[in-house]
Amino acid sequence: MNRPPLILERLHIEASSRSRAENGYAIRAAQRKHGLDHDLPLAVFYELLGAITAVSEIRFHGWGDPLGNPDILPMLAAAKKSGARVVLVTDAVRFTDDHANALVRDGIDSVVFPLAGLTEESNFRRRGTSLFAAATAIKRLHTVQAVHQSALPEIAARYTLTRSGLASELDALPDFLTRLGVQAVAMRPLSYATSPETECDTLVPDTQEAYEALADRLRRLAGETAARGIRLDSQVVYGGQSRFRCPDIPGSAFFVAADGALSPCPLCNVPVAETACYRFHGQDIPFPHDVRGNLHTTSLPAIWNAEAYKEFRYQHDTGTPPAGCADCWRSFLASV
Repeated sequence: MNRPPLILERLHIEASSRSRAENGYAIRAAQRKHGLDHDLPLAVFYELLGAITAVSEIRFHGWGDPLGNPDILPMLAAAKKSGARVVLVTDAVRFTDDHANALVRDGIDSVVFPLAGLTEESNFRRRGTSLFAAATAIKRLHTVQAVHQSALPEIAARYTLTRSGLASELDALPDFLTRLGVQAVAMRPLSYATSPETECDTLVPDTQEAYEALADRLRRLAGETAARGIRLDSQVVYGGQSRFRCPDIPGSAFFVAADGALSPCPLCNVPVAETACYRFHGQDIPFPHDVRGNLHTTSLPAIWNAEAYKEFRYQHDTGTPPAGCADCWRSFLASV
């Protein structure tokens, strides 16, 4: 039987679930005993790519570091050969000269380094990662790019803005990013808490006035970074606005975990106990758990074309929140 072509806007790949998260701000840290280390097999990834007719963007990220997978470089090369835009998100702790050379050689489009502050201490306290490792990786990439006279990959950062960081770091951010040597930044305020101890640092405006004040400050920041040649993209969760719009576009995208499980989005398969909750806007909300199948046992077309999954995607495409998605904090994201 002929199946319809599978055309995607985005493919999220968790190449490895290995993580260094060791603090309460990180999901994995709060529930570490429930997570197991997996690496997505190269053969499974090749079969997955072969089943997709076309995909606009392939993002290697997830709840671990993609560089924990020993086959990450062949995966990145195959993804690029598919014609997709390829993005690698890594905490840089495992980043080596071999990675830098391969990323430039294969023309990977973007490398993103998550940052949680302007100091080594704040990065470890909030994410369990290393600012020094990210800075070292960026220098390696700049060196290889200079040797090969290559503009790729674009070097980007994802900066987590906390309530305390709003007061102590935001004004210093443009100069910091310039010294770091990044070309683009995604600003994402800490919107939910993984424990009561971290809820005080979440940044969710709950009135129109508070939202506009934060949005105005971030717009001014974007102008300052643009003057330094750095593109800043900010999104803010506005807790006072009720709407349904999923930024993960599950109607034309999906997430493959390192153990082969396929879910509509990364938040639908967080490596935590199924009873775990997060705090958002003063409420405890269970982490959603939605696994549609596993590529180790079921083919991608069989999973994608299941009637229940097709109905789920139809609901998203028509703006109707399916069960488990209506209260998700990501549906409150607004671009500034």
